[in-house]
Amino acid sequence: MPVTLYNVRLPRLSMDISKIKLVYYSPTGTGKRTVEAIRKGMGIDYDVIDLTPAGSEMKNHAVAKDELAIIAAPVYSGRIPAVAAERVRTVKGDGSPAVLVAVYGNREFEDALIELKDITEELGFKTVAGSAFIGQHSFDSEETPIATNRPDGEDVKKAMDFGAKVMEKVKGLGEIPDLEVPGDRPYRKSGGGDPRSPETDPDSCILCGMCARMCPTGCVEVSDLVETDKEKCTACTACVQNCPTGARHWKHEGILGAAKWLATNFGARKEPEFFL
Repeated sequence: MPVTLYNVRLPRLSMDISKIKLVYYSPTGTGKRTVEAIRKGMGIDYDVIDLTPAGSEMKNHAVAKDELAIIAAPVYSGRIPAVAAERVRTVKGDGSPAVLVAVYGNREFEDALIELKDITEELGFKTVAGSAFIGQHSFDSEETPIATNRPDGEDVKKAMDFGAKVMEKVKGLGEIPDLEVPGDRPYRKSGGGDPRSPETDPDSCILCGMCARMCPTGCVEVSDLVETDKEKCTACTACVQNCPTGARHWKHEGILGAAKWLATNFGARKEPEFFL
């Protein structure tokens, strides 16, 4: 007897997410605030893997197959900075779905998001969504405002909405298809330049040690004076933004010139971008 073949539609399996893992390298807190807002839109229990503090590169972390990671890193000159990439590589996935977040200072994110995708997929993650959010630039100041106070209320609302949309997508997935995100390979050349770091005004410094505690690379030491290892400084400006007396500041002509150029040419507000 001839056999008739029928197309049988099997029920689509939904991905059951047990927990969210917030993974971020965020020296000035903009990436942290962004992933927290995305997570609020998801409404699921979560744990935090903060890769920011000095020494974080010495610890290893794991994200289970049924956990969703929101992984955020800053953008420096259109790339993921080497220190952030090093610390993200301490987090291993197991076919775990990941939401990628590149946080940039209102210029461009260029190859950062595709670089973050490549890094995390090598670690066992599968990209389910990507995004580029704006955060207050490290060189922001009263003289050179660059995305001041961002992420702001509007950014938070968009991040929460993005989180909700990610969960809707995940619930409908069995297998995670490859996701295309903007960027080029090979990546743009990383910025170089001579070693530089913020300076300390001895007249206003109270030797509180906040700069040393906030430095993600441990390049600041405080005793009866403040000393900075310029070779280890990444110009993240966490020490400047957290100094209670304003004693930490930039005097480096290259940094001051870059801040003026950014404030002049990239002052118009940019909005977050999402890739689902």
